[in-house]
Amino acid sequence: MKTLIIFLIFFPLTFYLKAVEVIDLHLNKSIDQMVLDEISGNKIEKEEDIEILDSDVPVETNQNQITSSENDNIEVIEIEEEKTFLDNYTSDQVNKILNNLTNIKSKLLQNELNDFIFNLELDYEKENDRNIFFHIVDYYYKIGDISKSYSLIKSRNIEDDENINFYHFLEINYLLSTSQLENACNFKEIISTDLNSFNNYIDKIEIFCLILEGKKSEANLLNSIMLETEASLDQNFQNLMSVLIDENGYANSDQYLSLDNLNFDLVFLYSAMARIAEIPLNKEFLKVDPLNLAIPIILNKSTPINLRLKAANHSFINNLISIDSLAALYQSVDFNSNELNNPNETIKKLSDKVELIMAYHFQYINIQIFPTERLKALIDFWDFAKVNKIENIAYSLSNKIIDSIEIKQDHLDYSPQIAISYINNKNLEKATKWIDFYEKNNGVDDRSTFVKLLININSTNEVSTIIDSINLNYETLIQFKGKNNEELFFVLYSIFDQNNQKKLVEDFENIFDSRPTISLFISENIESAIKNSDQNKFLIYSIISLNNMQWKEIPPSHLKLLLEGFLIYKNGSIIKEIILEIFENYQLI
Repeated sequence: MKTLIIFLIFFPLTFYLKAVEVIDLHLNKSIDQMVLDEISGNKIEKEEDIEILDSDVPVETNQNQITSSENDNIEVIEIEEEKTFLDNYTSDQVNKILNNLTNIKSKLLQNELNDFIFNLELDYEKENDRNIFFHIVDYYYKIGDISKSYSLIKSRNIEDDENINFYHFLEINYLLSTSQLENACNFKEIISTDLNSFNNYIDKIEIFCLILEGKKSEANLLNSIMLETEASLDQNFQNLMSVLIDENGYANSDQYLSLDNLNFDLVFLYSAMARIAEIPLNKEFLKVDPLNLAIPIILNKSTPINLRLKAANHSFINNLISIDSLAALYQSVDFNSNELNNPNETIKKLSDKVELIMAYHFQYINIQIFPTERLKALIDFWDFAKVNKIENIAYSLSNKIIDSIEIKQDHLDYSPQIAISYINNKNLEKATKWIDFYEKNNGVDDRSTFVKLLININSTNEVSTIIDSINLNYETLIQFKGKNNEELFFVLYSIFDQNNQKKLVEDFENIFDSRPTISLFISENIESAIKNSDQNKFLIYSIISLNNMQWKEIPPSHLKLLLEGFLIYKNGSIIKEIILEIFENYQLI
């Protein structure tokens, strides 16, 4: 009888434990190693002419032709395999164009631009083409994507290039930023000492490498010689070196790495030295270069975990690390049992540390044994992330967790949120099952209607189908009432459904629009590109017109022009993704 009681107690517990999706933390591999594996080679560039492994995978675009019965009068552009319109520009003009593409808010269009310039057909026998290549490499370095610069450099033979010193400078910085220190030290042996013109760069690399090899006397000697010739004392380097040589630790990290008069050319060397010296970096350091310095911050274990999480979130959003690495870092945050058992107190204690609270929510979900409790914790996680505008991260982190939640009556009220989570993770089949279950038991309401709209938009590439979905759910969408939203739908209908145009509400109070006007030069070139079916020119000038601006900041008349162009750009293959990105930016989805 006693044995039977024990069995009855532990059998349900065993069942629930099996239902819990265990996050694979790759315990045989450190978080550092997971990150390093990803940035040094696990993500392969899709362009066939790029031979090295790169950390940034372009978004795939559907090449199926998209047509709209309401827009039969619009000519479809056939994708031509031709050299780009940049062939008509000098390298200086290309540089000016790239300087106007440094802050693209649309990830979709940044990926389109990446695909475009990665596939430029350049003749490296021509000086102008070599200079264009230089400006493209420099462009990625300036916008904070040194991995792209590195990929381009490794895609061609640069031995006789007049800019070889700059390329070698970027290569060694990439190796330092990704903690490939042995490779960096070996690489410095083959590069020119002319790089010393970058603030005694080669000497400083040599000193750092000597310290890594345990040759501290030689490092001190070379440092003394360097100091005699250095025009301006690099206090950051001297401070970091003193910690590495002395091995006695430090009292205050601020005195060892100062952002005052920080030499950006040496920032990757500083970050590598700080990691070895176990000197923490601060949030101001991340602001210097949010993309390039995110990985060094993640790898610096002395840096406050909240900042490492912030850098990891940034890296994940920019496709530099995988969700597995992000989940492992979230799981590595050290919360004790008392904190995990008192969520309200712990969250209150963490105050405004958003990343730490996210990590707490994530861990709290994973210790819940019973599905209902796990689901409630999951909803709290999503709600907190949504308030802080990082719900996409929360949905990605919980992708495996929601698979452990069964479709049943106890979970009915949460069905729309679960369905939205599945939609964000591109699993429309499971999203449909959850929302069908909801409507079967609860009937059709605004929540289910909205979810069905998202499923319909995500499941088709036909513009006409998207517009039909918007038509059917117009009243649901219009509840997000606002002048800008009303104008957005007016623009969409004027392009995609001219037979069902919506009227703007009379408004004699808001006569002037605060949104910036696009220059006549840019607008004329966009119109000309559409008229002449010049896809490349249309893409470049359109992105220039969006530089520094989000979709919702664009004047309606210009948005209409862009959508008309993208409807025929590449046969409309990215128009659906653009509409979804616009809806997300307008906070309609």
